[in-house]
Parts: sequence; structure tokens; C-alpha cells
Amino acid sequence: MRAKLLQRRFLCTNTNQQQWKDWSIKQVTKSNFKESLSELKTHIQNSDFIAISSKKTGVISSSPCNKVLPFLDTPEISYLQSKDAAERFQLLQFVVCPFTLTQSTGSTTKVVAHPYNFHLFPRDELNLGMPQYTFSCQTSQLTALANEGFDFNVCVYDGISYLSRVQESLTKGRHANPSSGYSVNSSSTPSVADEIFTKRIKTRVMHWRDACVTKSKSNGSEDKENPAEALISSLRKLILGAELYGSRPCMSIDVCNERQVQLVVKMSRELFDDLVPLVVPDKGRGVPKAVRVVLTSSKEDKNLLERELQDLEDEQNRKTRGFREVIDAISASQKPIVASNCLNELTFLHSKFLGPLPQSFNEFTCSLRMAFPHILDVNTLLKEISSLRNANNLLALVDMEIPHEVQDSDGKNQGHDVLHTTHFFAQLSSLLKASDDPHQTVNADLVSSAEM
Repeated sequence: MRAKLLQRRFLCTNTNQQQWKDWSIKQVTKSNFKESLSELKTHIQNSDFIAISSKKTGVISSSPCNKVLPFLDTPEISYLQSKDAAERFQLLQFVVCPFTLTQSTGSTTKVVAHPYNFHLFPRDELNLGMPQYTFSCQTSQLTALANEGFDFNVCVYDGISYLSRVQESLTKGRHANPSSGYSVNSSSTPSVADEIFTKRIKTRVMHWRDACVTKSKSNGSEDKENPAEALISSLRKLILGAELYGSRPCMSIDVCNERQVQLVVKMSRELFDDLVPLVVPDKGRGVPKAVRVVLTSSKEDKNLLERELQDLEDEQNRKTRGFREVIDAISASQKPIVASNCLNELTFLHSKFLGPLPQSFNEFTCSLRMAFPHILDVNTLLKEISSLRNANNLLALVDMEIPHEVQDSDGKNQGHDVLHTTHFFAQLSSLLKASDDPHQTVNADLVSSAEM
């Protein structure tokens, strides 16, 4: 009860009520996701903490037994309830707010925050068979979202899709883009069949390569001496079905199994410096169906092709991950995560962006700590503050600053819950003198949600 009264006193001042509506939050959809992601990564690296909040199609409902028998409300029971909600309901918005805390004049704490509200909707944009979600909705929750001005059309048509880490690993090889980053297992001893296959493919590749080099030289002289002959030669190559990868000559070698892929790739890399083998997957099955050998004109041209292939693969991976790029950036930064009701927020985060939720609470905390080692729950911190004798007489002044200006968002400025959490955390951390060394506070003074 004392904690609730203290929370109400902090959050219900006249100053706060006037500021909530004025604070601007950047709304992010598919159309501006790429540029917003680049900005957010910079803010994450420069921040002390990262506050998160979300909007869902449903919320956890407490069991009637917990009201009659409150001793049954153990961490394990709470986790199972949150797990059930995370597996049934869907995230529609995820708000991320990197912020810094500094001590300004007197007892005032200055907060510099950069809030981003990401609109989400899972869809199979790349025709990979994932994700194909079936999720539940609570009418009360959808009504509350509608009353807040939530735009369901923006969510469905312009929401950002995503795959979890586990789902991404399952989709490897399902897209049709060829890849040059194939690793060869050189430890296995070749069989007689392997040697026959390699010799046949080697002869075929050598004849093709020699023909391409000869034609290239002759075409070069023809271009200088007789342009008409060069045109006829180009038409002849087109009629004969010569393959090109971009502007470079190439040939495709059909393979029946993984072993043949290794043999073709190894032979191409070891014997020819100007050839780049590309493994072409069978879309939908995720297994290689051919190896495309591309002939480059020089070492510089080969390096250029490999960079182009790497850029293509990186772009494909970004499209596959979608919004999970944000989660990966937060995880890589190792910055402390701040949330209200951490257990509920983080079960959704784990389920949607990391992988299936473990069966037990201990397994969940171990899995979560591998991605996010520092997690702070403002409710837990509030309990620590409320236990102080003079808690009701404490004063915490916070100066909130949001530097970026939000462009026209049709009057919809959603995601203010994360600013409530940020502002509240700044007040509590100020009372605990946590803003002087935030990283030491994470390890020593504040309690992670896994220990609630």
C-alpha cells in the first residue's frame, strides 16, 4: 500500500500531467524503419539505460485462486501465467527509449530521452513460410487501444514484421539468393565416386573457362577492328544460351547432395583464382540444388563481386530479421533495460524475438540473462524506496528533455507509457543516488526482474 501511494505521488503531480501530452515520440513503421534504426543504434550506444514498453492484443489475467490464496502467487506461478499470455497474444507496438541521467542543479536530475514507438505486425513478406501466427485478442484490450487512438490499419498494412532468432535459423537456405560463403569440410577422405565426379566437373569447368577467356580476348580485338563482328558474336552467345551473372559469364552445375556441393566448391576455389562458386538453394526446401561458377576478369573484379554478394546477403538478413534488428542492437549494447512489470514484458520479448519460452522460471531467467544481463524493474525499485522511513518526505525533481522533433504523424503520438517509466525511474534512482554511476547501480543497488 505504501509503495502504491508513493507511486501515485510521483506520477500524479500537476507538472507531470501537463508534460505527458507535450512529450513527442517518433512513430516508426515500415516506411521509415531503416533510417529510424540507424538513429536508434546511435542513441543506444550513447545511453545509460534503455526503457521499454509494449501494447498487446491481450494481457495476463490473474487466477481467482491468487486472490483467495495469495501464498500461491509464487515466481513460478507468475511466470507460467505470463508465459501463457505471451504465447496466446501478439505484440502490436514496442516502444524503445534510450536515455541518460545526469545530475543538474541542486537535487534535480536531468533526463535526455529518445523514444521510438515501433508499430509491429508479423507477416511472411519473403515467402519463407514464417512467421504464420495465429493469436488471440481480448475485446477489452482492443477497445482500450481504440480509445487511445490506435490505428489498426497502420498496424496491419504498414507494421514492421520480424522473425525470432530461432525462426531465422530455421529459414537459412530457404531464400533463393546464391551465397559464396559456403564452408568446406576438408577432413573427410574422398571416395572413388567423389574422385570420378570431381574429375568430370573439373574437365567441364576448364573447357568452359578456356572458351570464355578466348572469347573475351577475341571480342576485345573485334571491338577495336570490327564492331559488326563483335555484335554478331554477342548475338551468337545469346542464342546458344550462354549464362551471365550480372555482366559476368557463369555456368551452373547441378548437384544431388551436400557432398557434391562441397566437391564443386573446393575444386573451384583451389584450382582457379578467377572463379567464384555460388551455392544456389532450392527455395522452400532449404537444400542446395546447384553450384553457379562465376568467372571474374581480375582480382579487383573478384573482390568487387564478393562485396556485392556480401551486401546482398546482409540486406536479405535485415529483411528477414525485421524489427528484431532493434532487439539485437539492445542486446549487443549490454545496456541495462528498464521496464514496469518486467516479467510480463520480457516473456513477450523472449517469445517473439528470441525463441520459445522454457518450461520453468529458472530456465527462463538463464536464457534471458544470456541476451540481457542487466534488467531493472521499477516496481521492485519502488518497494526498496518505500521501505525507507522518510519515503513520504523525499523530493525528487526531474528535468525531462526529448531532443528530436517528431514529423507530422497525423496527430497520433502514441507510446507515452515508456516515458512514464523513464520519468519514474529517474525519480527513484535519484532518491537512491543511482545516477552518479549507473552501471555500478545496476550491479550493486538495483534488483533485476529475475530475482523478484
